[in-house]
Amino acid sequence: MARAVETDPYHKFRFHVVDPAGGNLDPVAGFMTVTMPNVTIEAPIYREGTFTWSQKFPGVPTVGEVVMTKGIFKRESDFYNWILKCINGGEDYRADLVVYQYHISDEFGINGTPSRATRLLETFATVVKPTDDFDATVSEIGVQSLTLAVEQVIPELVPST
Repeated sequence: MARAVETDPYHKFRFHVVDPAGGNLDPVAGFMTVTMPNVTIEAPIYREGTFTWSQKFPGVPTVGEVVMTKGIFKRESDFYNWILKCINGGEDYRADLVVYQYHISDEFGINGTPSRATRLLETFATVVKPTDDFDATVSEIGVQSLTLAVEQVIPELVPST
């Protein structure tokens, strides 16, 4: 029996990474992979007076890093220019990014209606690897990677426009 398209889970290969402000990321090529961050909440333990049992309370949340990779191209990357902004300081080195995820019924976002969105707020580049390591014995495509520090992650079922 066939499953309905509406009830299928979201497939991992249908996504777009967007800089809503239209700035720091190279629009020429998309990303092959985006490793989404974990959000971890500390659980400090508190024990009052002579109580036998201790209590746990939600503490400070921390957000992991995002790693994005894509194939390299014949021109200089905006990734490297972005990390130079972080090194040199100044303005506009942080960006808010949105990762849109599309359902299988929308062929790669052609209809323009993402099903889910994840906002990555106040991101900035921490590591840029301009190309893979060189190995003459393999026929793989060179990959460029960018690691981002993220301050806050906001998942949304219906993205705001």
